[in-house]
Amino acid sequence: MVIIAAAALSVQANELNRNGELYVIRKPNLKTKIVDGTSLAVAAVVHMIPPGTKDVLLLGDANKVATVLASALCEREILVPEKHSL
Repeated sequence: MVIIAAAALSVQANELNRNGELYVIRKPNLKTKIVDGTSLAVAAVVHMIPPGTKDVLLLGDANKVATVLASALCEREILVPEKHSL
């Protein structure tokens, strides 16, 4: 089992550039996918999980990154157990 301790991630993309919307407006023929910090963080974490991993335990607060990460792991048929309070 892989254990991931989630740290709080503060993404202020909306305040900076409306989540990439300004790039799309200025460059309508742009052929690049714009991702926010959450997607980038999740992609990096998923990439670091060893092949063949069957389950991952997420520790820390349930935030946007943890939710998207759990969803991405489930799509790859990796089990993510629910955290129960004692």
